[in-house]
Amino acid sequence: MLARWYRRAGSALAAAESRPLVVLLAAAALAVAAAFGLGDLAGYHRVRNQLGSIHPQWLPICFLGELVAYLGYVLAIRDTARVGGGPRLGALASTRSVVAGFGVFAATRSSGGFAVDYWVLREAGADRDGAIARVLALGALEYAVLAPAALCSAIFLVLTSSEHLPEGLTLPWLLVIPGALVAAWLTSPRRVERFSDTNHAGRIRRTFAHAVSGLSILRSLLVSSPLEHGLGFLGAALYWTGDIACLWAALQVYHGHRLSIPALILGYATGYVLTRRSLPAGGAGIVEIALTFALHWVGLPFVPALVGVVTYRLFNFWLPMVPAVAVLPTIADLRAEYARAEEDSDAIA
Repeated sequence: MLARWYRRAGSALAAAESRPLVVLLAAAALAVAAAFGLGDLAGYHRVRNQLGSIHPQWLPICFLGELVAYLGYVLAIRDTARVGGGPRLGALASTRSVVAGFGVFAATRSSGGFAVDYWVLREAGADRDGAIARVLALGALEYAVLAPAALCSAIFLVLTSSEHLPEGLTLPWLLVIPGALVAAWLTSPRRVERFSDTNHAGRIRRTFAHAVSGLSILRSLLVSSPLEHGLGFLGAALYWTGDIACLWAALQVYHGHRLSIPALILGYATGYVLTRRSLPAGGAGIVEIALTFALHWVGLPFVPALVGVVTYRLFNFWLPMVPAVAVLPTIADLRAEYARAEEDSDAIA
């Protein structure tokens, strides 16, 4: 029964992905519905009053923040790709992947923008298992930077804040510590070869092996050869810094309320437990709701949080659609290359 439902869900997602315009319109509808639903919860008259105090000089900072985030992700994907003798992505291929992955394809793929990273890696010569492992390593690299920052912010706020923060907001970040220890244990040189062996019939065992392979690549990037692969870590740090700066500037557009940097980081990280690059349809609707409530929980009044998040998402999610459209013909070619690579892989297997 479960297998049949799984196959049906996969077929439905594949059918949806073949009609990206429909998915894009659905994503827009979800985002608008979330914004209006939150506005109704806050009170439309309060939202209108907040919109009356706009300071547009902060909007260019939102744009610059996203440019920094793009540059950072280009560095991150290039460095992650070449760890352990992997494919060397050119500047054009890396930029193409980031632009498409943060734009239309983040919104129209069930696996988000990571699908584009996989295509680019396959087209650059990585085998199927290697491409999957490097995509997972890229996702792990994102959180290897953000999660410790959120943990430190949570500890700082608990120790210094005069207001009581919800335990559900702070305590879960303590899991970063045992999570890091488990990752280090799994990727130990004595164990990693056994745990990352993908020559198994079971889907769960292969998924686990891919995850360990990805963590092993992350370990190489951060621990084994940090000097050689420092640009990957720097790129991930720039990505988060730029995106958080965009959110901060979006909140300043509506004057009157400020958050401390630890509170901003904790609220952002809680609202982005999954990134827009990994979420189906770019997290449309989900991110708006989660991020608004997270910022409210760390001390920002609900209405400024709502209008700030909506403004942030215009720069973070919708504006990137424009350059993504320019690379659509290239991505169409990339789809064809990906399909051929998958057929070759199946034939070899």
